[in-house]
Amino acid sequence: MRCGLQQPVSRLSTCVLLLVGMAHVMFAAQQDAPTPPAASTAATQPKFNSAEEAAAWEKIQQERTPEEQIRLVEDFLLQYPDSAMKESAFQAAAHAYQAKGDYGRAITYGELTLSENPDNLTALLVLTAAISETTSRNDDDRDERLAEGEQYARHALDLLAAARRPPAFAAAEWDQTKRDAEATAHSALGLMALIRADFVRAELELQEAVALAAHPDAVLLYRLGLSHSFLKQYDLALESLEQAAALGGVKLPGAPGATRDLVAEAKEFILRVRSAPVSSEPSDAAPAVLPNSAQATPAPAVPPADTARGANPAP
Repeated sequence: MRCGLQQPVSRLSTCVLLLVGMAHVMFAAQQDAPTPPAASTAATQPKFNSAEEAAAWEKIQQERTPEEQIRLVEDFLLQYPDSAMKESAFQAAAHAYQAKGDYGRAITYGELTLSENPDNLTALLVLTAAISETTSRNDDDRDERLAEGEQYARHALDLLAAARRPPAFAAAEWDQTKRDAEATAHSALGLMALIRADFVRAELELQEAVALAAHPDAVLLYRLGLSHSFLKQYDLALESLEQAAALGGVKLPGAPGATRDLVAEAKEFILRVRSAPVSSEPSDAAPAVLPNSAQATPAPAVPPADTARGANPAP
């Protein structure tokens, strides 16, 4: 079962929206490098059969609203089904559907992109993030889907490892662009490990994602805190959760008119466990917020006073 979670465009849980755009530019510029990497995106020199086709594609490139970009892409594919820009159109649709929070269609268009080019980095990052966000630990096809998502992430990391800096990029800019893209893949791998209840692997992958990302977001830090807590590393868990709280926490709708803050709930659970007598601590003590809730994404940040209000404690 796919969850269909909605993510605000302003802050995606694994920052894929931003990183995909960076990767797209990175590999467009890469074509000028002396030794091209094994990776690519659809950012090749456009080839059009008519001025009308070129104009239609230009509209897609200029559009910034996901809904309108999707409409333009789908019209383009209907009008020009044999366009040399088909891979680029599929890629743009996958990216736009992800920005809209429609992971099912993002996966569909990501797979169509890979059917045109199995080394399309943008599609690989979209797919691994979307699969990790929409797979439940109770799904009948969980293991199959997670294996597929992991394969996409590993392939993306291999392509990034083979990439070389193009002359147009400053060394520092190139390095951080690659690191942020790698963080996206490791973040997805960490969430997939959480869903499998492989908390040691989740901790390793999420720590790597935090170390690589220029600006780790609240969801990534929350998930790292969860992995520490499942391993009973409570001090480390609180450290990560405090960092997540400083970024606004992770909000979900609660009771009518209320909002849950998953970070606050996880912190409260850990503090309660730490203060309990050793003999009374359950052998499997871990946050009541299980991996499915780790897939939650934050609402826009609110002032700290409002953040604390309406957060329901974990049972």
